[in-house]
Amino acid sequence: MYGILYNMKYKKSGFTPEYRKILIYSEQGMPVKEIAEKVNMHPTYVYEVMKKDIFLEKKKEFETKIVDKARAVFEAHAVKAAEKIVKIAKGGKAEDRIKLDASKEVLYQVGMKPVEVIETRKREYTPEELASMFKTVVEVEEISDRLSSRNSKFVLTNTDAEPKTEQTSGPGQKTVPAEPVLPV
Repeated sequence: MYGILYNMKYKKSGFTPEYRKILIYSEQGMPVKEIAEKVNMHPTYVYEVMKKDIFLEKKKEFETKIVDKARAVFEAHAVKAAEKIVKIAKGGKAEDRIKLDASKEVLYQVGMKPVEVIETRKREYTPEELASMFKTVVEVEEISDRLSSRNSKFVLTNTDAEPKTEQTSGPGQKTVPAEPVLPV
């Protein structure tokens, strides 16, 4: 896998052998501090190298080559995978499940994964259901109007109005509660 990196031309492009080593270690998933120890450099320098355009371009080029190589391996084995699936389908056993899954995965990687269809359904209401919902809305509005009237035992107050506080007449006298706020 890393042979690809060693074949990259670095002399003319400014991609030095030390950059190449940093790229190899970073592709292995090493943290900056560990890479710095491996290449015998300061972590700040390694971090700065990893931010340079030339480094990022080579990293992308490397990753593309690796993906292409992996895809070629899958494509080379796609026919065998398809044959294995057919063989298992004709007379496979329960223990062949892992082989079946692996063969299917090879085919999926070369673009032969079945399309997943997601079906969404919109609820269609019958005229009777719509009439019933409309009737319920009208009833709720009527109840709200009745509760808001001054003749109701249960007066709905205007929540936007500022509540009145209790009033006192003076020292030593009784506290008079504030009157409820009625809708206008």
